[in-house]
Amino acid sequence: MDEKIKKLAFLGLFMALLIIATCILRFPVPTFNLYFNLGESIIYLTALIYGGTEGAVIGGVGSALADIIGGYPMWAPFTLVIKGLEGFIVGSLVQKKLKPHICVAAGAIIMMTGYAIVAGHMFGMGAVPIELAGDFVQVLAGAVIALFLHDRLKNLSFNDEDKF
Repeated sequence: MDEKIKKLAFLGLFMALLIIATCILRFPVPTFNLYFNLGESIIYLTALIYGGTEGAVIGGVGSALADIIGGYPMWAPFTLVIKGLEGFIVGSLVQKKLKPHICVAAGAIIMMTGYAIVAGHMFGMGAVPIELAGDFVQVLAGAVIALFLHDRLKNLSFNDEDKF
């Protein structure tokens, strides 16, 4: 039981870190109503350490909450699905013993594709290249940070029987 409490506490910390990395460590893009943030690093790190389910919950719920808190509530439902799927894919692939950078690349493709589709529907096809450019920078920075930290923090994971 002690390990489950420890894991829950770490996941709560990762959720808080994700919201901080998204809301506070964000950089607005001039003339466009979008911003670049470091939340991707926390999604990837959580998924790499804990797996698909935890990556999905922290990625989806944490990022959607960050959208609401940060003043972008119209994006929250899309974010819940896109970032949840992103975290799930990264975590599920790493559990299949794929190399972490391959798992993160797959998650990045999911994220970029999802937001490009939504931006195209919401703002027209002219918004897609701008969305893709910003997302590319965001996933690249997130991947570098997460892969660097993963090597140092990978021992935070718990046995499969401790999953909840």
